[in-house]
Amino acid sequence: MIPLVVISELEGKRHHPELGWFARETLRLLDDLRLAHGRLDKPIPIGDSGGSLHVELNHSDPSVLPAGFRTDSNDARILACALNLAAEDLAVTLVTKDIPLRVKAGAVGLDADEYRAGEVTPSGWTGIADVEVGQDLVDALFAADDNTVDLADFGLDTTEHPVNTGLRLLAGTSSALGRVTPDKQVKLVRGDREAFGLHGRSAEQRIALDLLLDPDIGIVSLGGRAGTGKSALALCAGLEAVMERGLHKRVVVFRPMYAVGGQDLGYLPGSESEKMQPWAQAVFDTLEALVSKAVIEEVLDRGMLEVLPLTHIRGRSLHDSFVIVDEAQSLERNVLLTVLSRLGSGSRVVLTHDVAQRDNLRVGRYDGVAAVIEKLKGHPLFAHVTLTRSERSPIAALVTEMLEDHTG
Repeated sequence: MIPLVVISELEGKRHHPELGWFARETLRLLDDLRLAHGRLDKPIPIGDSGGSLHVELNHSDPSVLPAGFRTDSNDARILACALNLAAEDLAVTLVTKDIPLRVKAGAVGLDADEYRAGEVTPSGWTGIADVEVGQDLVDALFAADDNTVDLADFGLDTTEHPVNTGLRLLAGTSSALGRVTPDKQVKLVRGDREAFGLHGRSAEQRIALDLLLDPDIGIVSLGGRAGTGKSALALCAGLEAVMERGLHKRVVVFRPMYAVGGQDLGYLPGSESEKMQPWAQAVFDTLEALVSKAVIEEVLDRGMLEVLPLTHIRGRSLHDSFVIVDEAQSLERNVLLTVLSRLGSGSRVVLTHDVAQRDNLRVGRYDGVAAVIEKLKGHPLFAHVTLTRSERSPIAALVTEMLEDHTG
């Protein structure tokens, strides 16, 4: 059952920069049902499990609510509708991604649940696995002309270790790094690879760098807590691809407009570029720690780096671009899929994210980017690495660990 006020909310969000397309698509789906069944005020069958849907026009009397809840808000109207239906001895559960609304429902005695259709059951896949091997296999990996050995020789398969999984090969006192290739080989990952002067400090970073520098991998996901080097790796890989190898024309960094504390872009003073400055500054801070100001100025003067709000991706097709979607943990799954669908020929995308620092309350720990990772896992065009070692100060690492434990 959909309260009428929800239709009004969808109508109001039709031109929202990030949610507008989804609001319009939902309204179109409802209109298709109207055309198929003639009306929506009576239950109509949907799905294959015996479900039904209708738009509830009545049961809007607010007097059923406690005095403190009788406000002129859509939340109050939704609660009133649900509570009036429950008063008729119907089993009512309010389903919403809105945490405050679920809390309010509980306060007036209604059952409430989170919308979970977009969630996944996490497999715990980090994109990296430790494998105990014999010294002879490590020697064979280094000795082979193409630095590859059959995956089966390691006693592994792609069911447990999907394509592009990084491997820490442990052979007693010696070790090596590798990754699973689409043709079921283990390929040596060399520790001396660099991107725009940046070397991987840890095994995870070296594997991530190897994946980022592989033009055959179209989507790379870098997860991990703050300070693990996600943004630095992505930016340097992008600049390497654009300035050194000429594989792309520019690096485009998209950042969602969910700021700490919820300050919206529209409330900031100045032009659009001036409004974008607080969000763009995080990118330039990372760059300044890696390269000189002269290099940054050259990159900007030549139009090789753009930092844009994610709202600008709608309607664009990104060709010959190295695209970085920063803070992807705050994006809903459908928004992420929209971003990926905008990639044109000659483009790649890197998603950087830390699920412990979600600023969008509509995104849970196991939907959004987590759902995209589980869906794409094992595809030759996709790779993921969860970075765990912090490269920031001990204080920053301590606070990040506390934050992760608190939100876990």
